[in-house]
Amino acid sequence: MIGVAEKLLAAYENQLRGLVPQDLPWGIVVERDGPLVRTHYGTHGTVDHAGLAHDDLAELIRRQQEVFAARHEPIEWKVHSHDAPLLAESLRAAGFVPGPERTLLVADIDGIPSPETLRSGIRIQPLDEKEERLRRMAAAAPEQRRPLAELEADGTARRAESEMKILAMVHDGRILDALWVERVDGTDFAAIGGITGPRPALFHAAGAWAKRHHIPPALSPRMPRHLVAEAPDALVPAHVAAGFHEIARVSTYRWAPAGEPARDRPAKQLLSDPEHDKIWKRFETRFDVTYETADRGIAEPPASATWHLDAVERQNDPLLAEVEAIVARGLRAVARPGDRLYRLKWYISGSRVDPTRVGGPGQPRWMSYAYLVDEHVIQVTEDLRMGTFGNWRESSLCVFGDELLAHVDEDLTDLLGTVLRRGGRPVGNIWSFGP
Repeated sequence: MIGVAEKLLAAYENQLRGLVPQDLPWGIVVERDGPLVRTHYGTHGTVDHAGLAHDDLAELIRRQQEVFAARHEPIEWKVHSHDAPLLAESLRAAGFVPGPERTLLVADIDGIPSPETLRSGIRIQPLDEKEERLRRMAAAAPEQRRPLAELEADGTARRAESEMKILAMVHDGRILDALWVERVDGTDFAAIGGITGPRPALFHAAGAWAKRHHIPPALSPRMPRHLVAEAPDALVPAHVAAGFHEIARVSTYRWAPAGEPARDRPAKQLLSDPEHDKIWKRFETRFDVTYETADRGIAEPPASATWHLDAVERQNDPLLAEVEAIVARGLRAVARPGDRLYRLKWYISGSRVDPTRVGGPGQPRWMSYAYLVDEHVIQVTEDLRMGTFGNWRESSLCVFGDELLAHVDEDLTDLLGTVLRRGGRPVGNIWSFGP
């Protein structure tokens, strides 16, 4: 008869290993290579797979090293105790170094016992990942399934109806310990990325959160049934006390190619990030525009041109797609190493991309845009030297910056016809809000 641990291990193997996420975080590229799933984060990458039976493991591993080396991305490759011994041997032979072993644990959410009554003044509450003490505690926590910094970079912690939650045990406003957990789309699992201390009550809170159906059924029809975690030996008893079963051992093997990896992902979603607010203030000051004055446009600099987009009536208009393609090509062509391109909308979330690292072969898709049919939108580099302003009230697109304008001027004029303004001064025969 199959025991509980064996059933949980089978569910883990069938659903989580080699999984391609349904909803990729910003700036992520996932590729399949035979039995392997490669995930490129821009700062590093991972290799995942289900049970691996391959005729030439050495060649398969060498190929992954070549792919990641071309991107200057270090590799993380998890090896489980029930994998064929040849996998660990082949990784070591290729220069991979194993990290500390952890215990792989799974619990049935319904089987997690209710915690003992907390002492007076202690409570468990959701926490914002921007809390500085939380960041320090999470960074100091022993290696587990997934660091909080990685989940934060995914952006899931700040979405409405989030698929991720940070739960903290707090006493008189002071964080005692914290746990971070995420739902795994398309599976029966929620995954605990890590916990800072042995607090069984936090596991119960994580299970209760996972069972609450915050996500609309059309978007996430499967309710989590299991919690999965990876724990160092010191934290295993707390997991077991909370109803987890030990199902395997796991270790992360790492290899780094020559060269310096990127410090930031190629793309990031921005909400109330300090850098988002900072670039907004600088843009408004430089271009003499606010939310209240945006209908009248920006103070268009000498190196700028503005085209009429009245022919665009809907967001999926093929004409607008051609405009966006021209602008994106221009931004990629003239971007400098290390450039940050911000997409901004008043009182709505923004984004940041590195134009040299998105939109090309093997890169994350281009996620910025120059024009919307129902709200103003801005694209601008961090140094404010170039960008675009889409004015939906005027049905116009302003492109500014010498380099960018030189690259797109002819193509946009051929496509759209008459230029409304150059350097902020009317030159066409179409009425506008310009001076």
